[in-house]
Amino acid sequence: MTEANPYLIDRHLAVQDQVLNAYAQLDPHAAGHVTELRQVLIEHFLRPLFSAHRRFTAGRITDAMGVLTEQIDLIIEHGFMPSFPLHDGASRLVLAEAVALVIEVADQPGEDDESLREVCSHIKQLSRDIKPTIKYQGAPSERVPVMAVFFQGPEELEDLQRWWMAIPETERPDAVCVLSSGCFLGFGLEADGALGLYSVCLTINHMLTLLNFAAPDLAVYAGS
Repeated sequence: MTEANPYLIDRHLAVQDQVLNAYAQLDPHAAGHVTELRQVLIEHFLRPLFSAHRRFTAGRITDAMGVLTEQIDLIIEHGFMPSFPLHDGASRLVLAEAVALVIEVADQPGEDDESLREVCSHIKQLSRDIKPTIKYQGAPSERVPVMAVFFQGPEELEDLQRWWMAIPETERPDAVCVLSSGCFLGFGLEADGALGLYSVCLTINHMLTLLNFAAPDLAVYAGS
């Protein structure tokens, strides 16, 4: 087995430091704290690592059956499908077929689990007909995938897994990551440290790649 690329590890450790330093400047009691968490994750982790045409959106998701979620922290859009600005000018209405991944952000597991579980439950009610043109490393799920990202939390994978698996499946995120320790579980991956952050990148890239080989019929939203 080959060792992990040391240059990649070094870069992810540097990114981890930047993210956690920015997080340390936040006031956890401030109004709009979740919005600040979202911005730290985007500006110090996601946006520097992914190309500019990827859109990191806050907003709501709807499907062709008329299911509509509540406001979601962070939606990673495919980038080549339409989404629609909402009345506040900052959020968007996103079609389920255009969502690569939903990320829910929080300080740490256990603090606001009820809210996380509710959001995951809503997202799992969405359905979509992706119509993959070819199957490359699998096919996109008919459900919208969701990941929970925490800035602080368990230092050991076993502790994170214990918390994760205690959540009912209908309310459970598909993957979880703790940025302070790098612990990552989900989508067949298990890692910690710098490789946990790399697993987040791999997951996002994989979900985006799957949508590259899809041709959903968005006309179904117009009804018959």
